[in-house]
Amino acid sequence: MDAEPTPISSAWPPLVIRLITGSLLLYSGWLKLGDLNSFANTLDTMQLPVLRDHPGLLLQFAESLPWFELGLGVLLVSTFAARPASLVAGMLFLAFTVLLTSLRLQGFEGECGCLGPLLSARVGWLHVILDALVTVACFAAAFGWRNQPTMDTTSSSAETPATSE
Repeated sequence: MDAEPTPISSAWPPLVIRLITGSLLLYSGWLKLGDLNSFANTLDTMQLPVLRDHPGLLLQFAESLPWFELGLGVLLVSTFAARPASLVAGMLFLAFTVLLTSLRLQGFEGECGCLGPLLSARVGWLHVILDALVTVACFAAAFGWRNQPTMDTTSSSAETPATSE
């Protein structure tokens, strides 16, 4: 009388990951939009290679990233296009991880700007580790589980007939 677990049980981990990551991105994007000048100044102090020589590009990036985070957060929370959204979120957090690691190795001691003006913490190894964990979680949500609940109307797997003994 060995009962197989229901398929929905394997859907919980990626769903929880998407909800947490999506909420984090929504909150982060909202806070950055509330004080774009502060976020742009934080980016400027980081002296990022492409942005440091082009103030217009820096401002455009500072204005665009929060909207990108909001849009991606909506996709993750709504579970629409769940796997692609998880993949994009994983790549975004991978970029954040690489950036923060690079800044940390260069001895940068400025603010991270992660949550806009709310979090005035200095870039540290804890930030790097947290971003790396979110990266792994997003990639796991994108690739690691089957039977993920989505709002897609097409079925991705055929039903299997029940076996009897």
